[in-house]
Amino acid sequence: MPLFKEVHTVSTASIKSIQQPVDRESLSMHSRATDVFTDFARHSPLMIERSTGIQDALEMMARTHVKLKLVIDAQESFRGVLTLDDLMSAKVLRAMEASGLRRNELTVGHVMTPRSALRAIDISDFAVAKIGDLVATMKKYGEHHILVVDMQSLCVRGIVSANEIARRMNTPVVISERANSFTDIFHAVAH
Repeated sequence: MPLFKEVHTVSTASIKSIQQPVDRESLSMHSRATDVFTDFARHSPLMIERSTGIQDALEMMARTHVKLKLVIDAQESFRGVLTLDDLMSAKVLRAMEASGLRRNELTVGHVMTPRSALRAIDISDFAVAKIGDLVATMKKYGEHHILVVDMQSLCVRGIVSANEIARRMNTPVVISERANSFTDIFHAVAH
């Protein structure tokens, strides 16, 4: 005896509209930062293990249209972040040079940004911030994402993305990349 049964379907020939959220307020730079927050208490974080090969990571991120993943170790401890840009930048060449490994031998751990090099906003400060405050902070650090952490429990609580802000406000949010080395400056000027 089958455990499931087919659900009755109807024709969509007479359907003319698409339901839209009724209470969706339009956002501005003065709106609450929490309006664009991906809270990991509600949404599962996108994570990748630092021992994953960079080619596998690149394929996973491209296939799922993800631009940032949290990097964890085998015990699922937070180790840093990996961006799609990390996998397609001069960082790969520098990692090859520093490690003496070939590209196909490099792992996420070789090109990620370690947690010690990241900046984040504490959840208590985030709770009273405006979207404009987030954009100003992202622009200052040249980052398209900003982590929100809980300094009481020492955990990553969530993330905010410039792309999500732009999408929700229906306006571009331009964050200039911050060059960190001569190679980055050369790469930025050459292209």
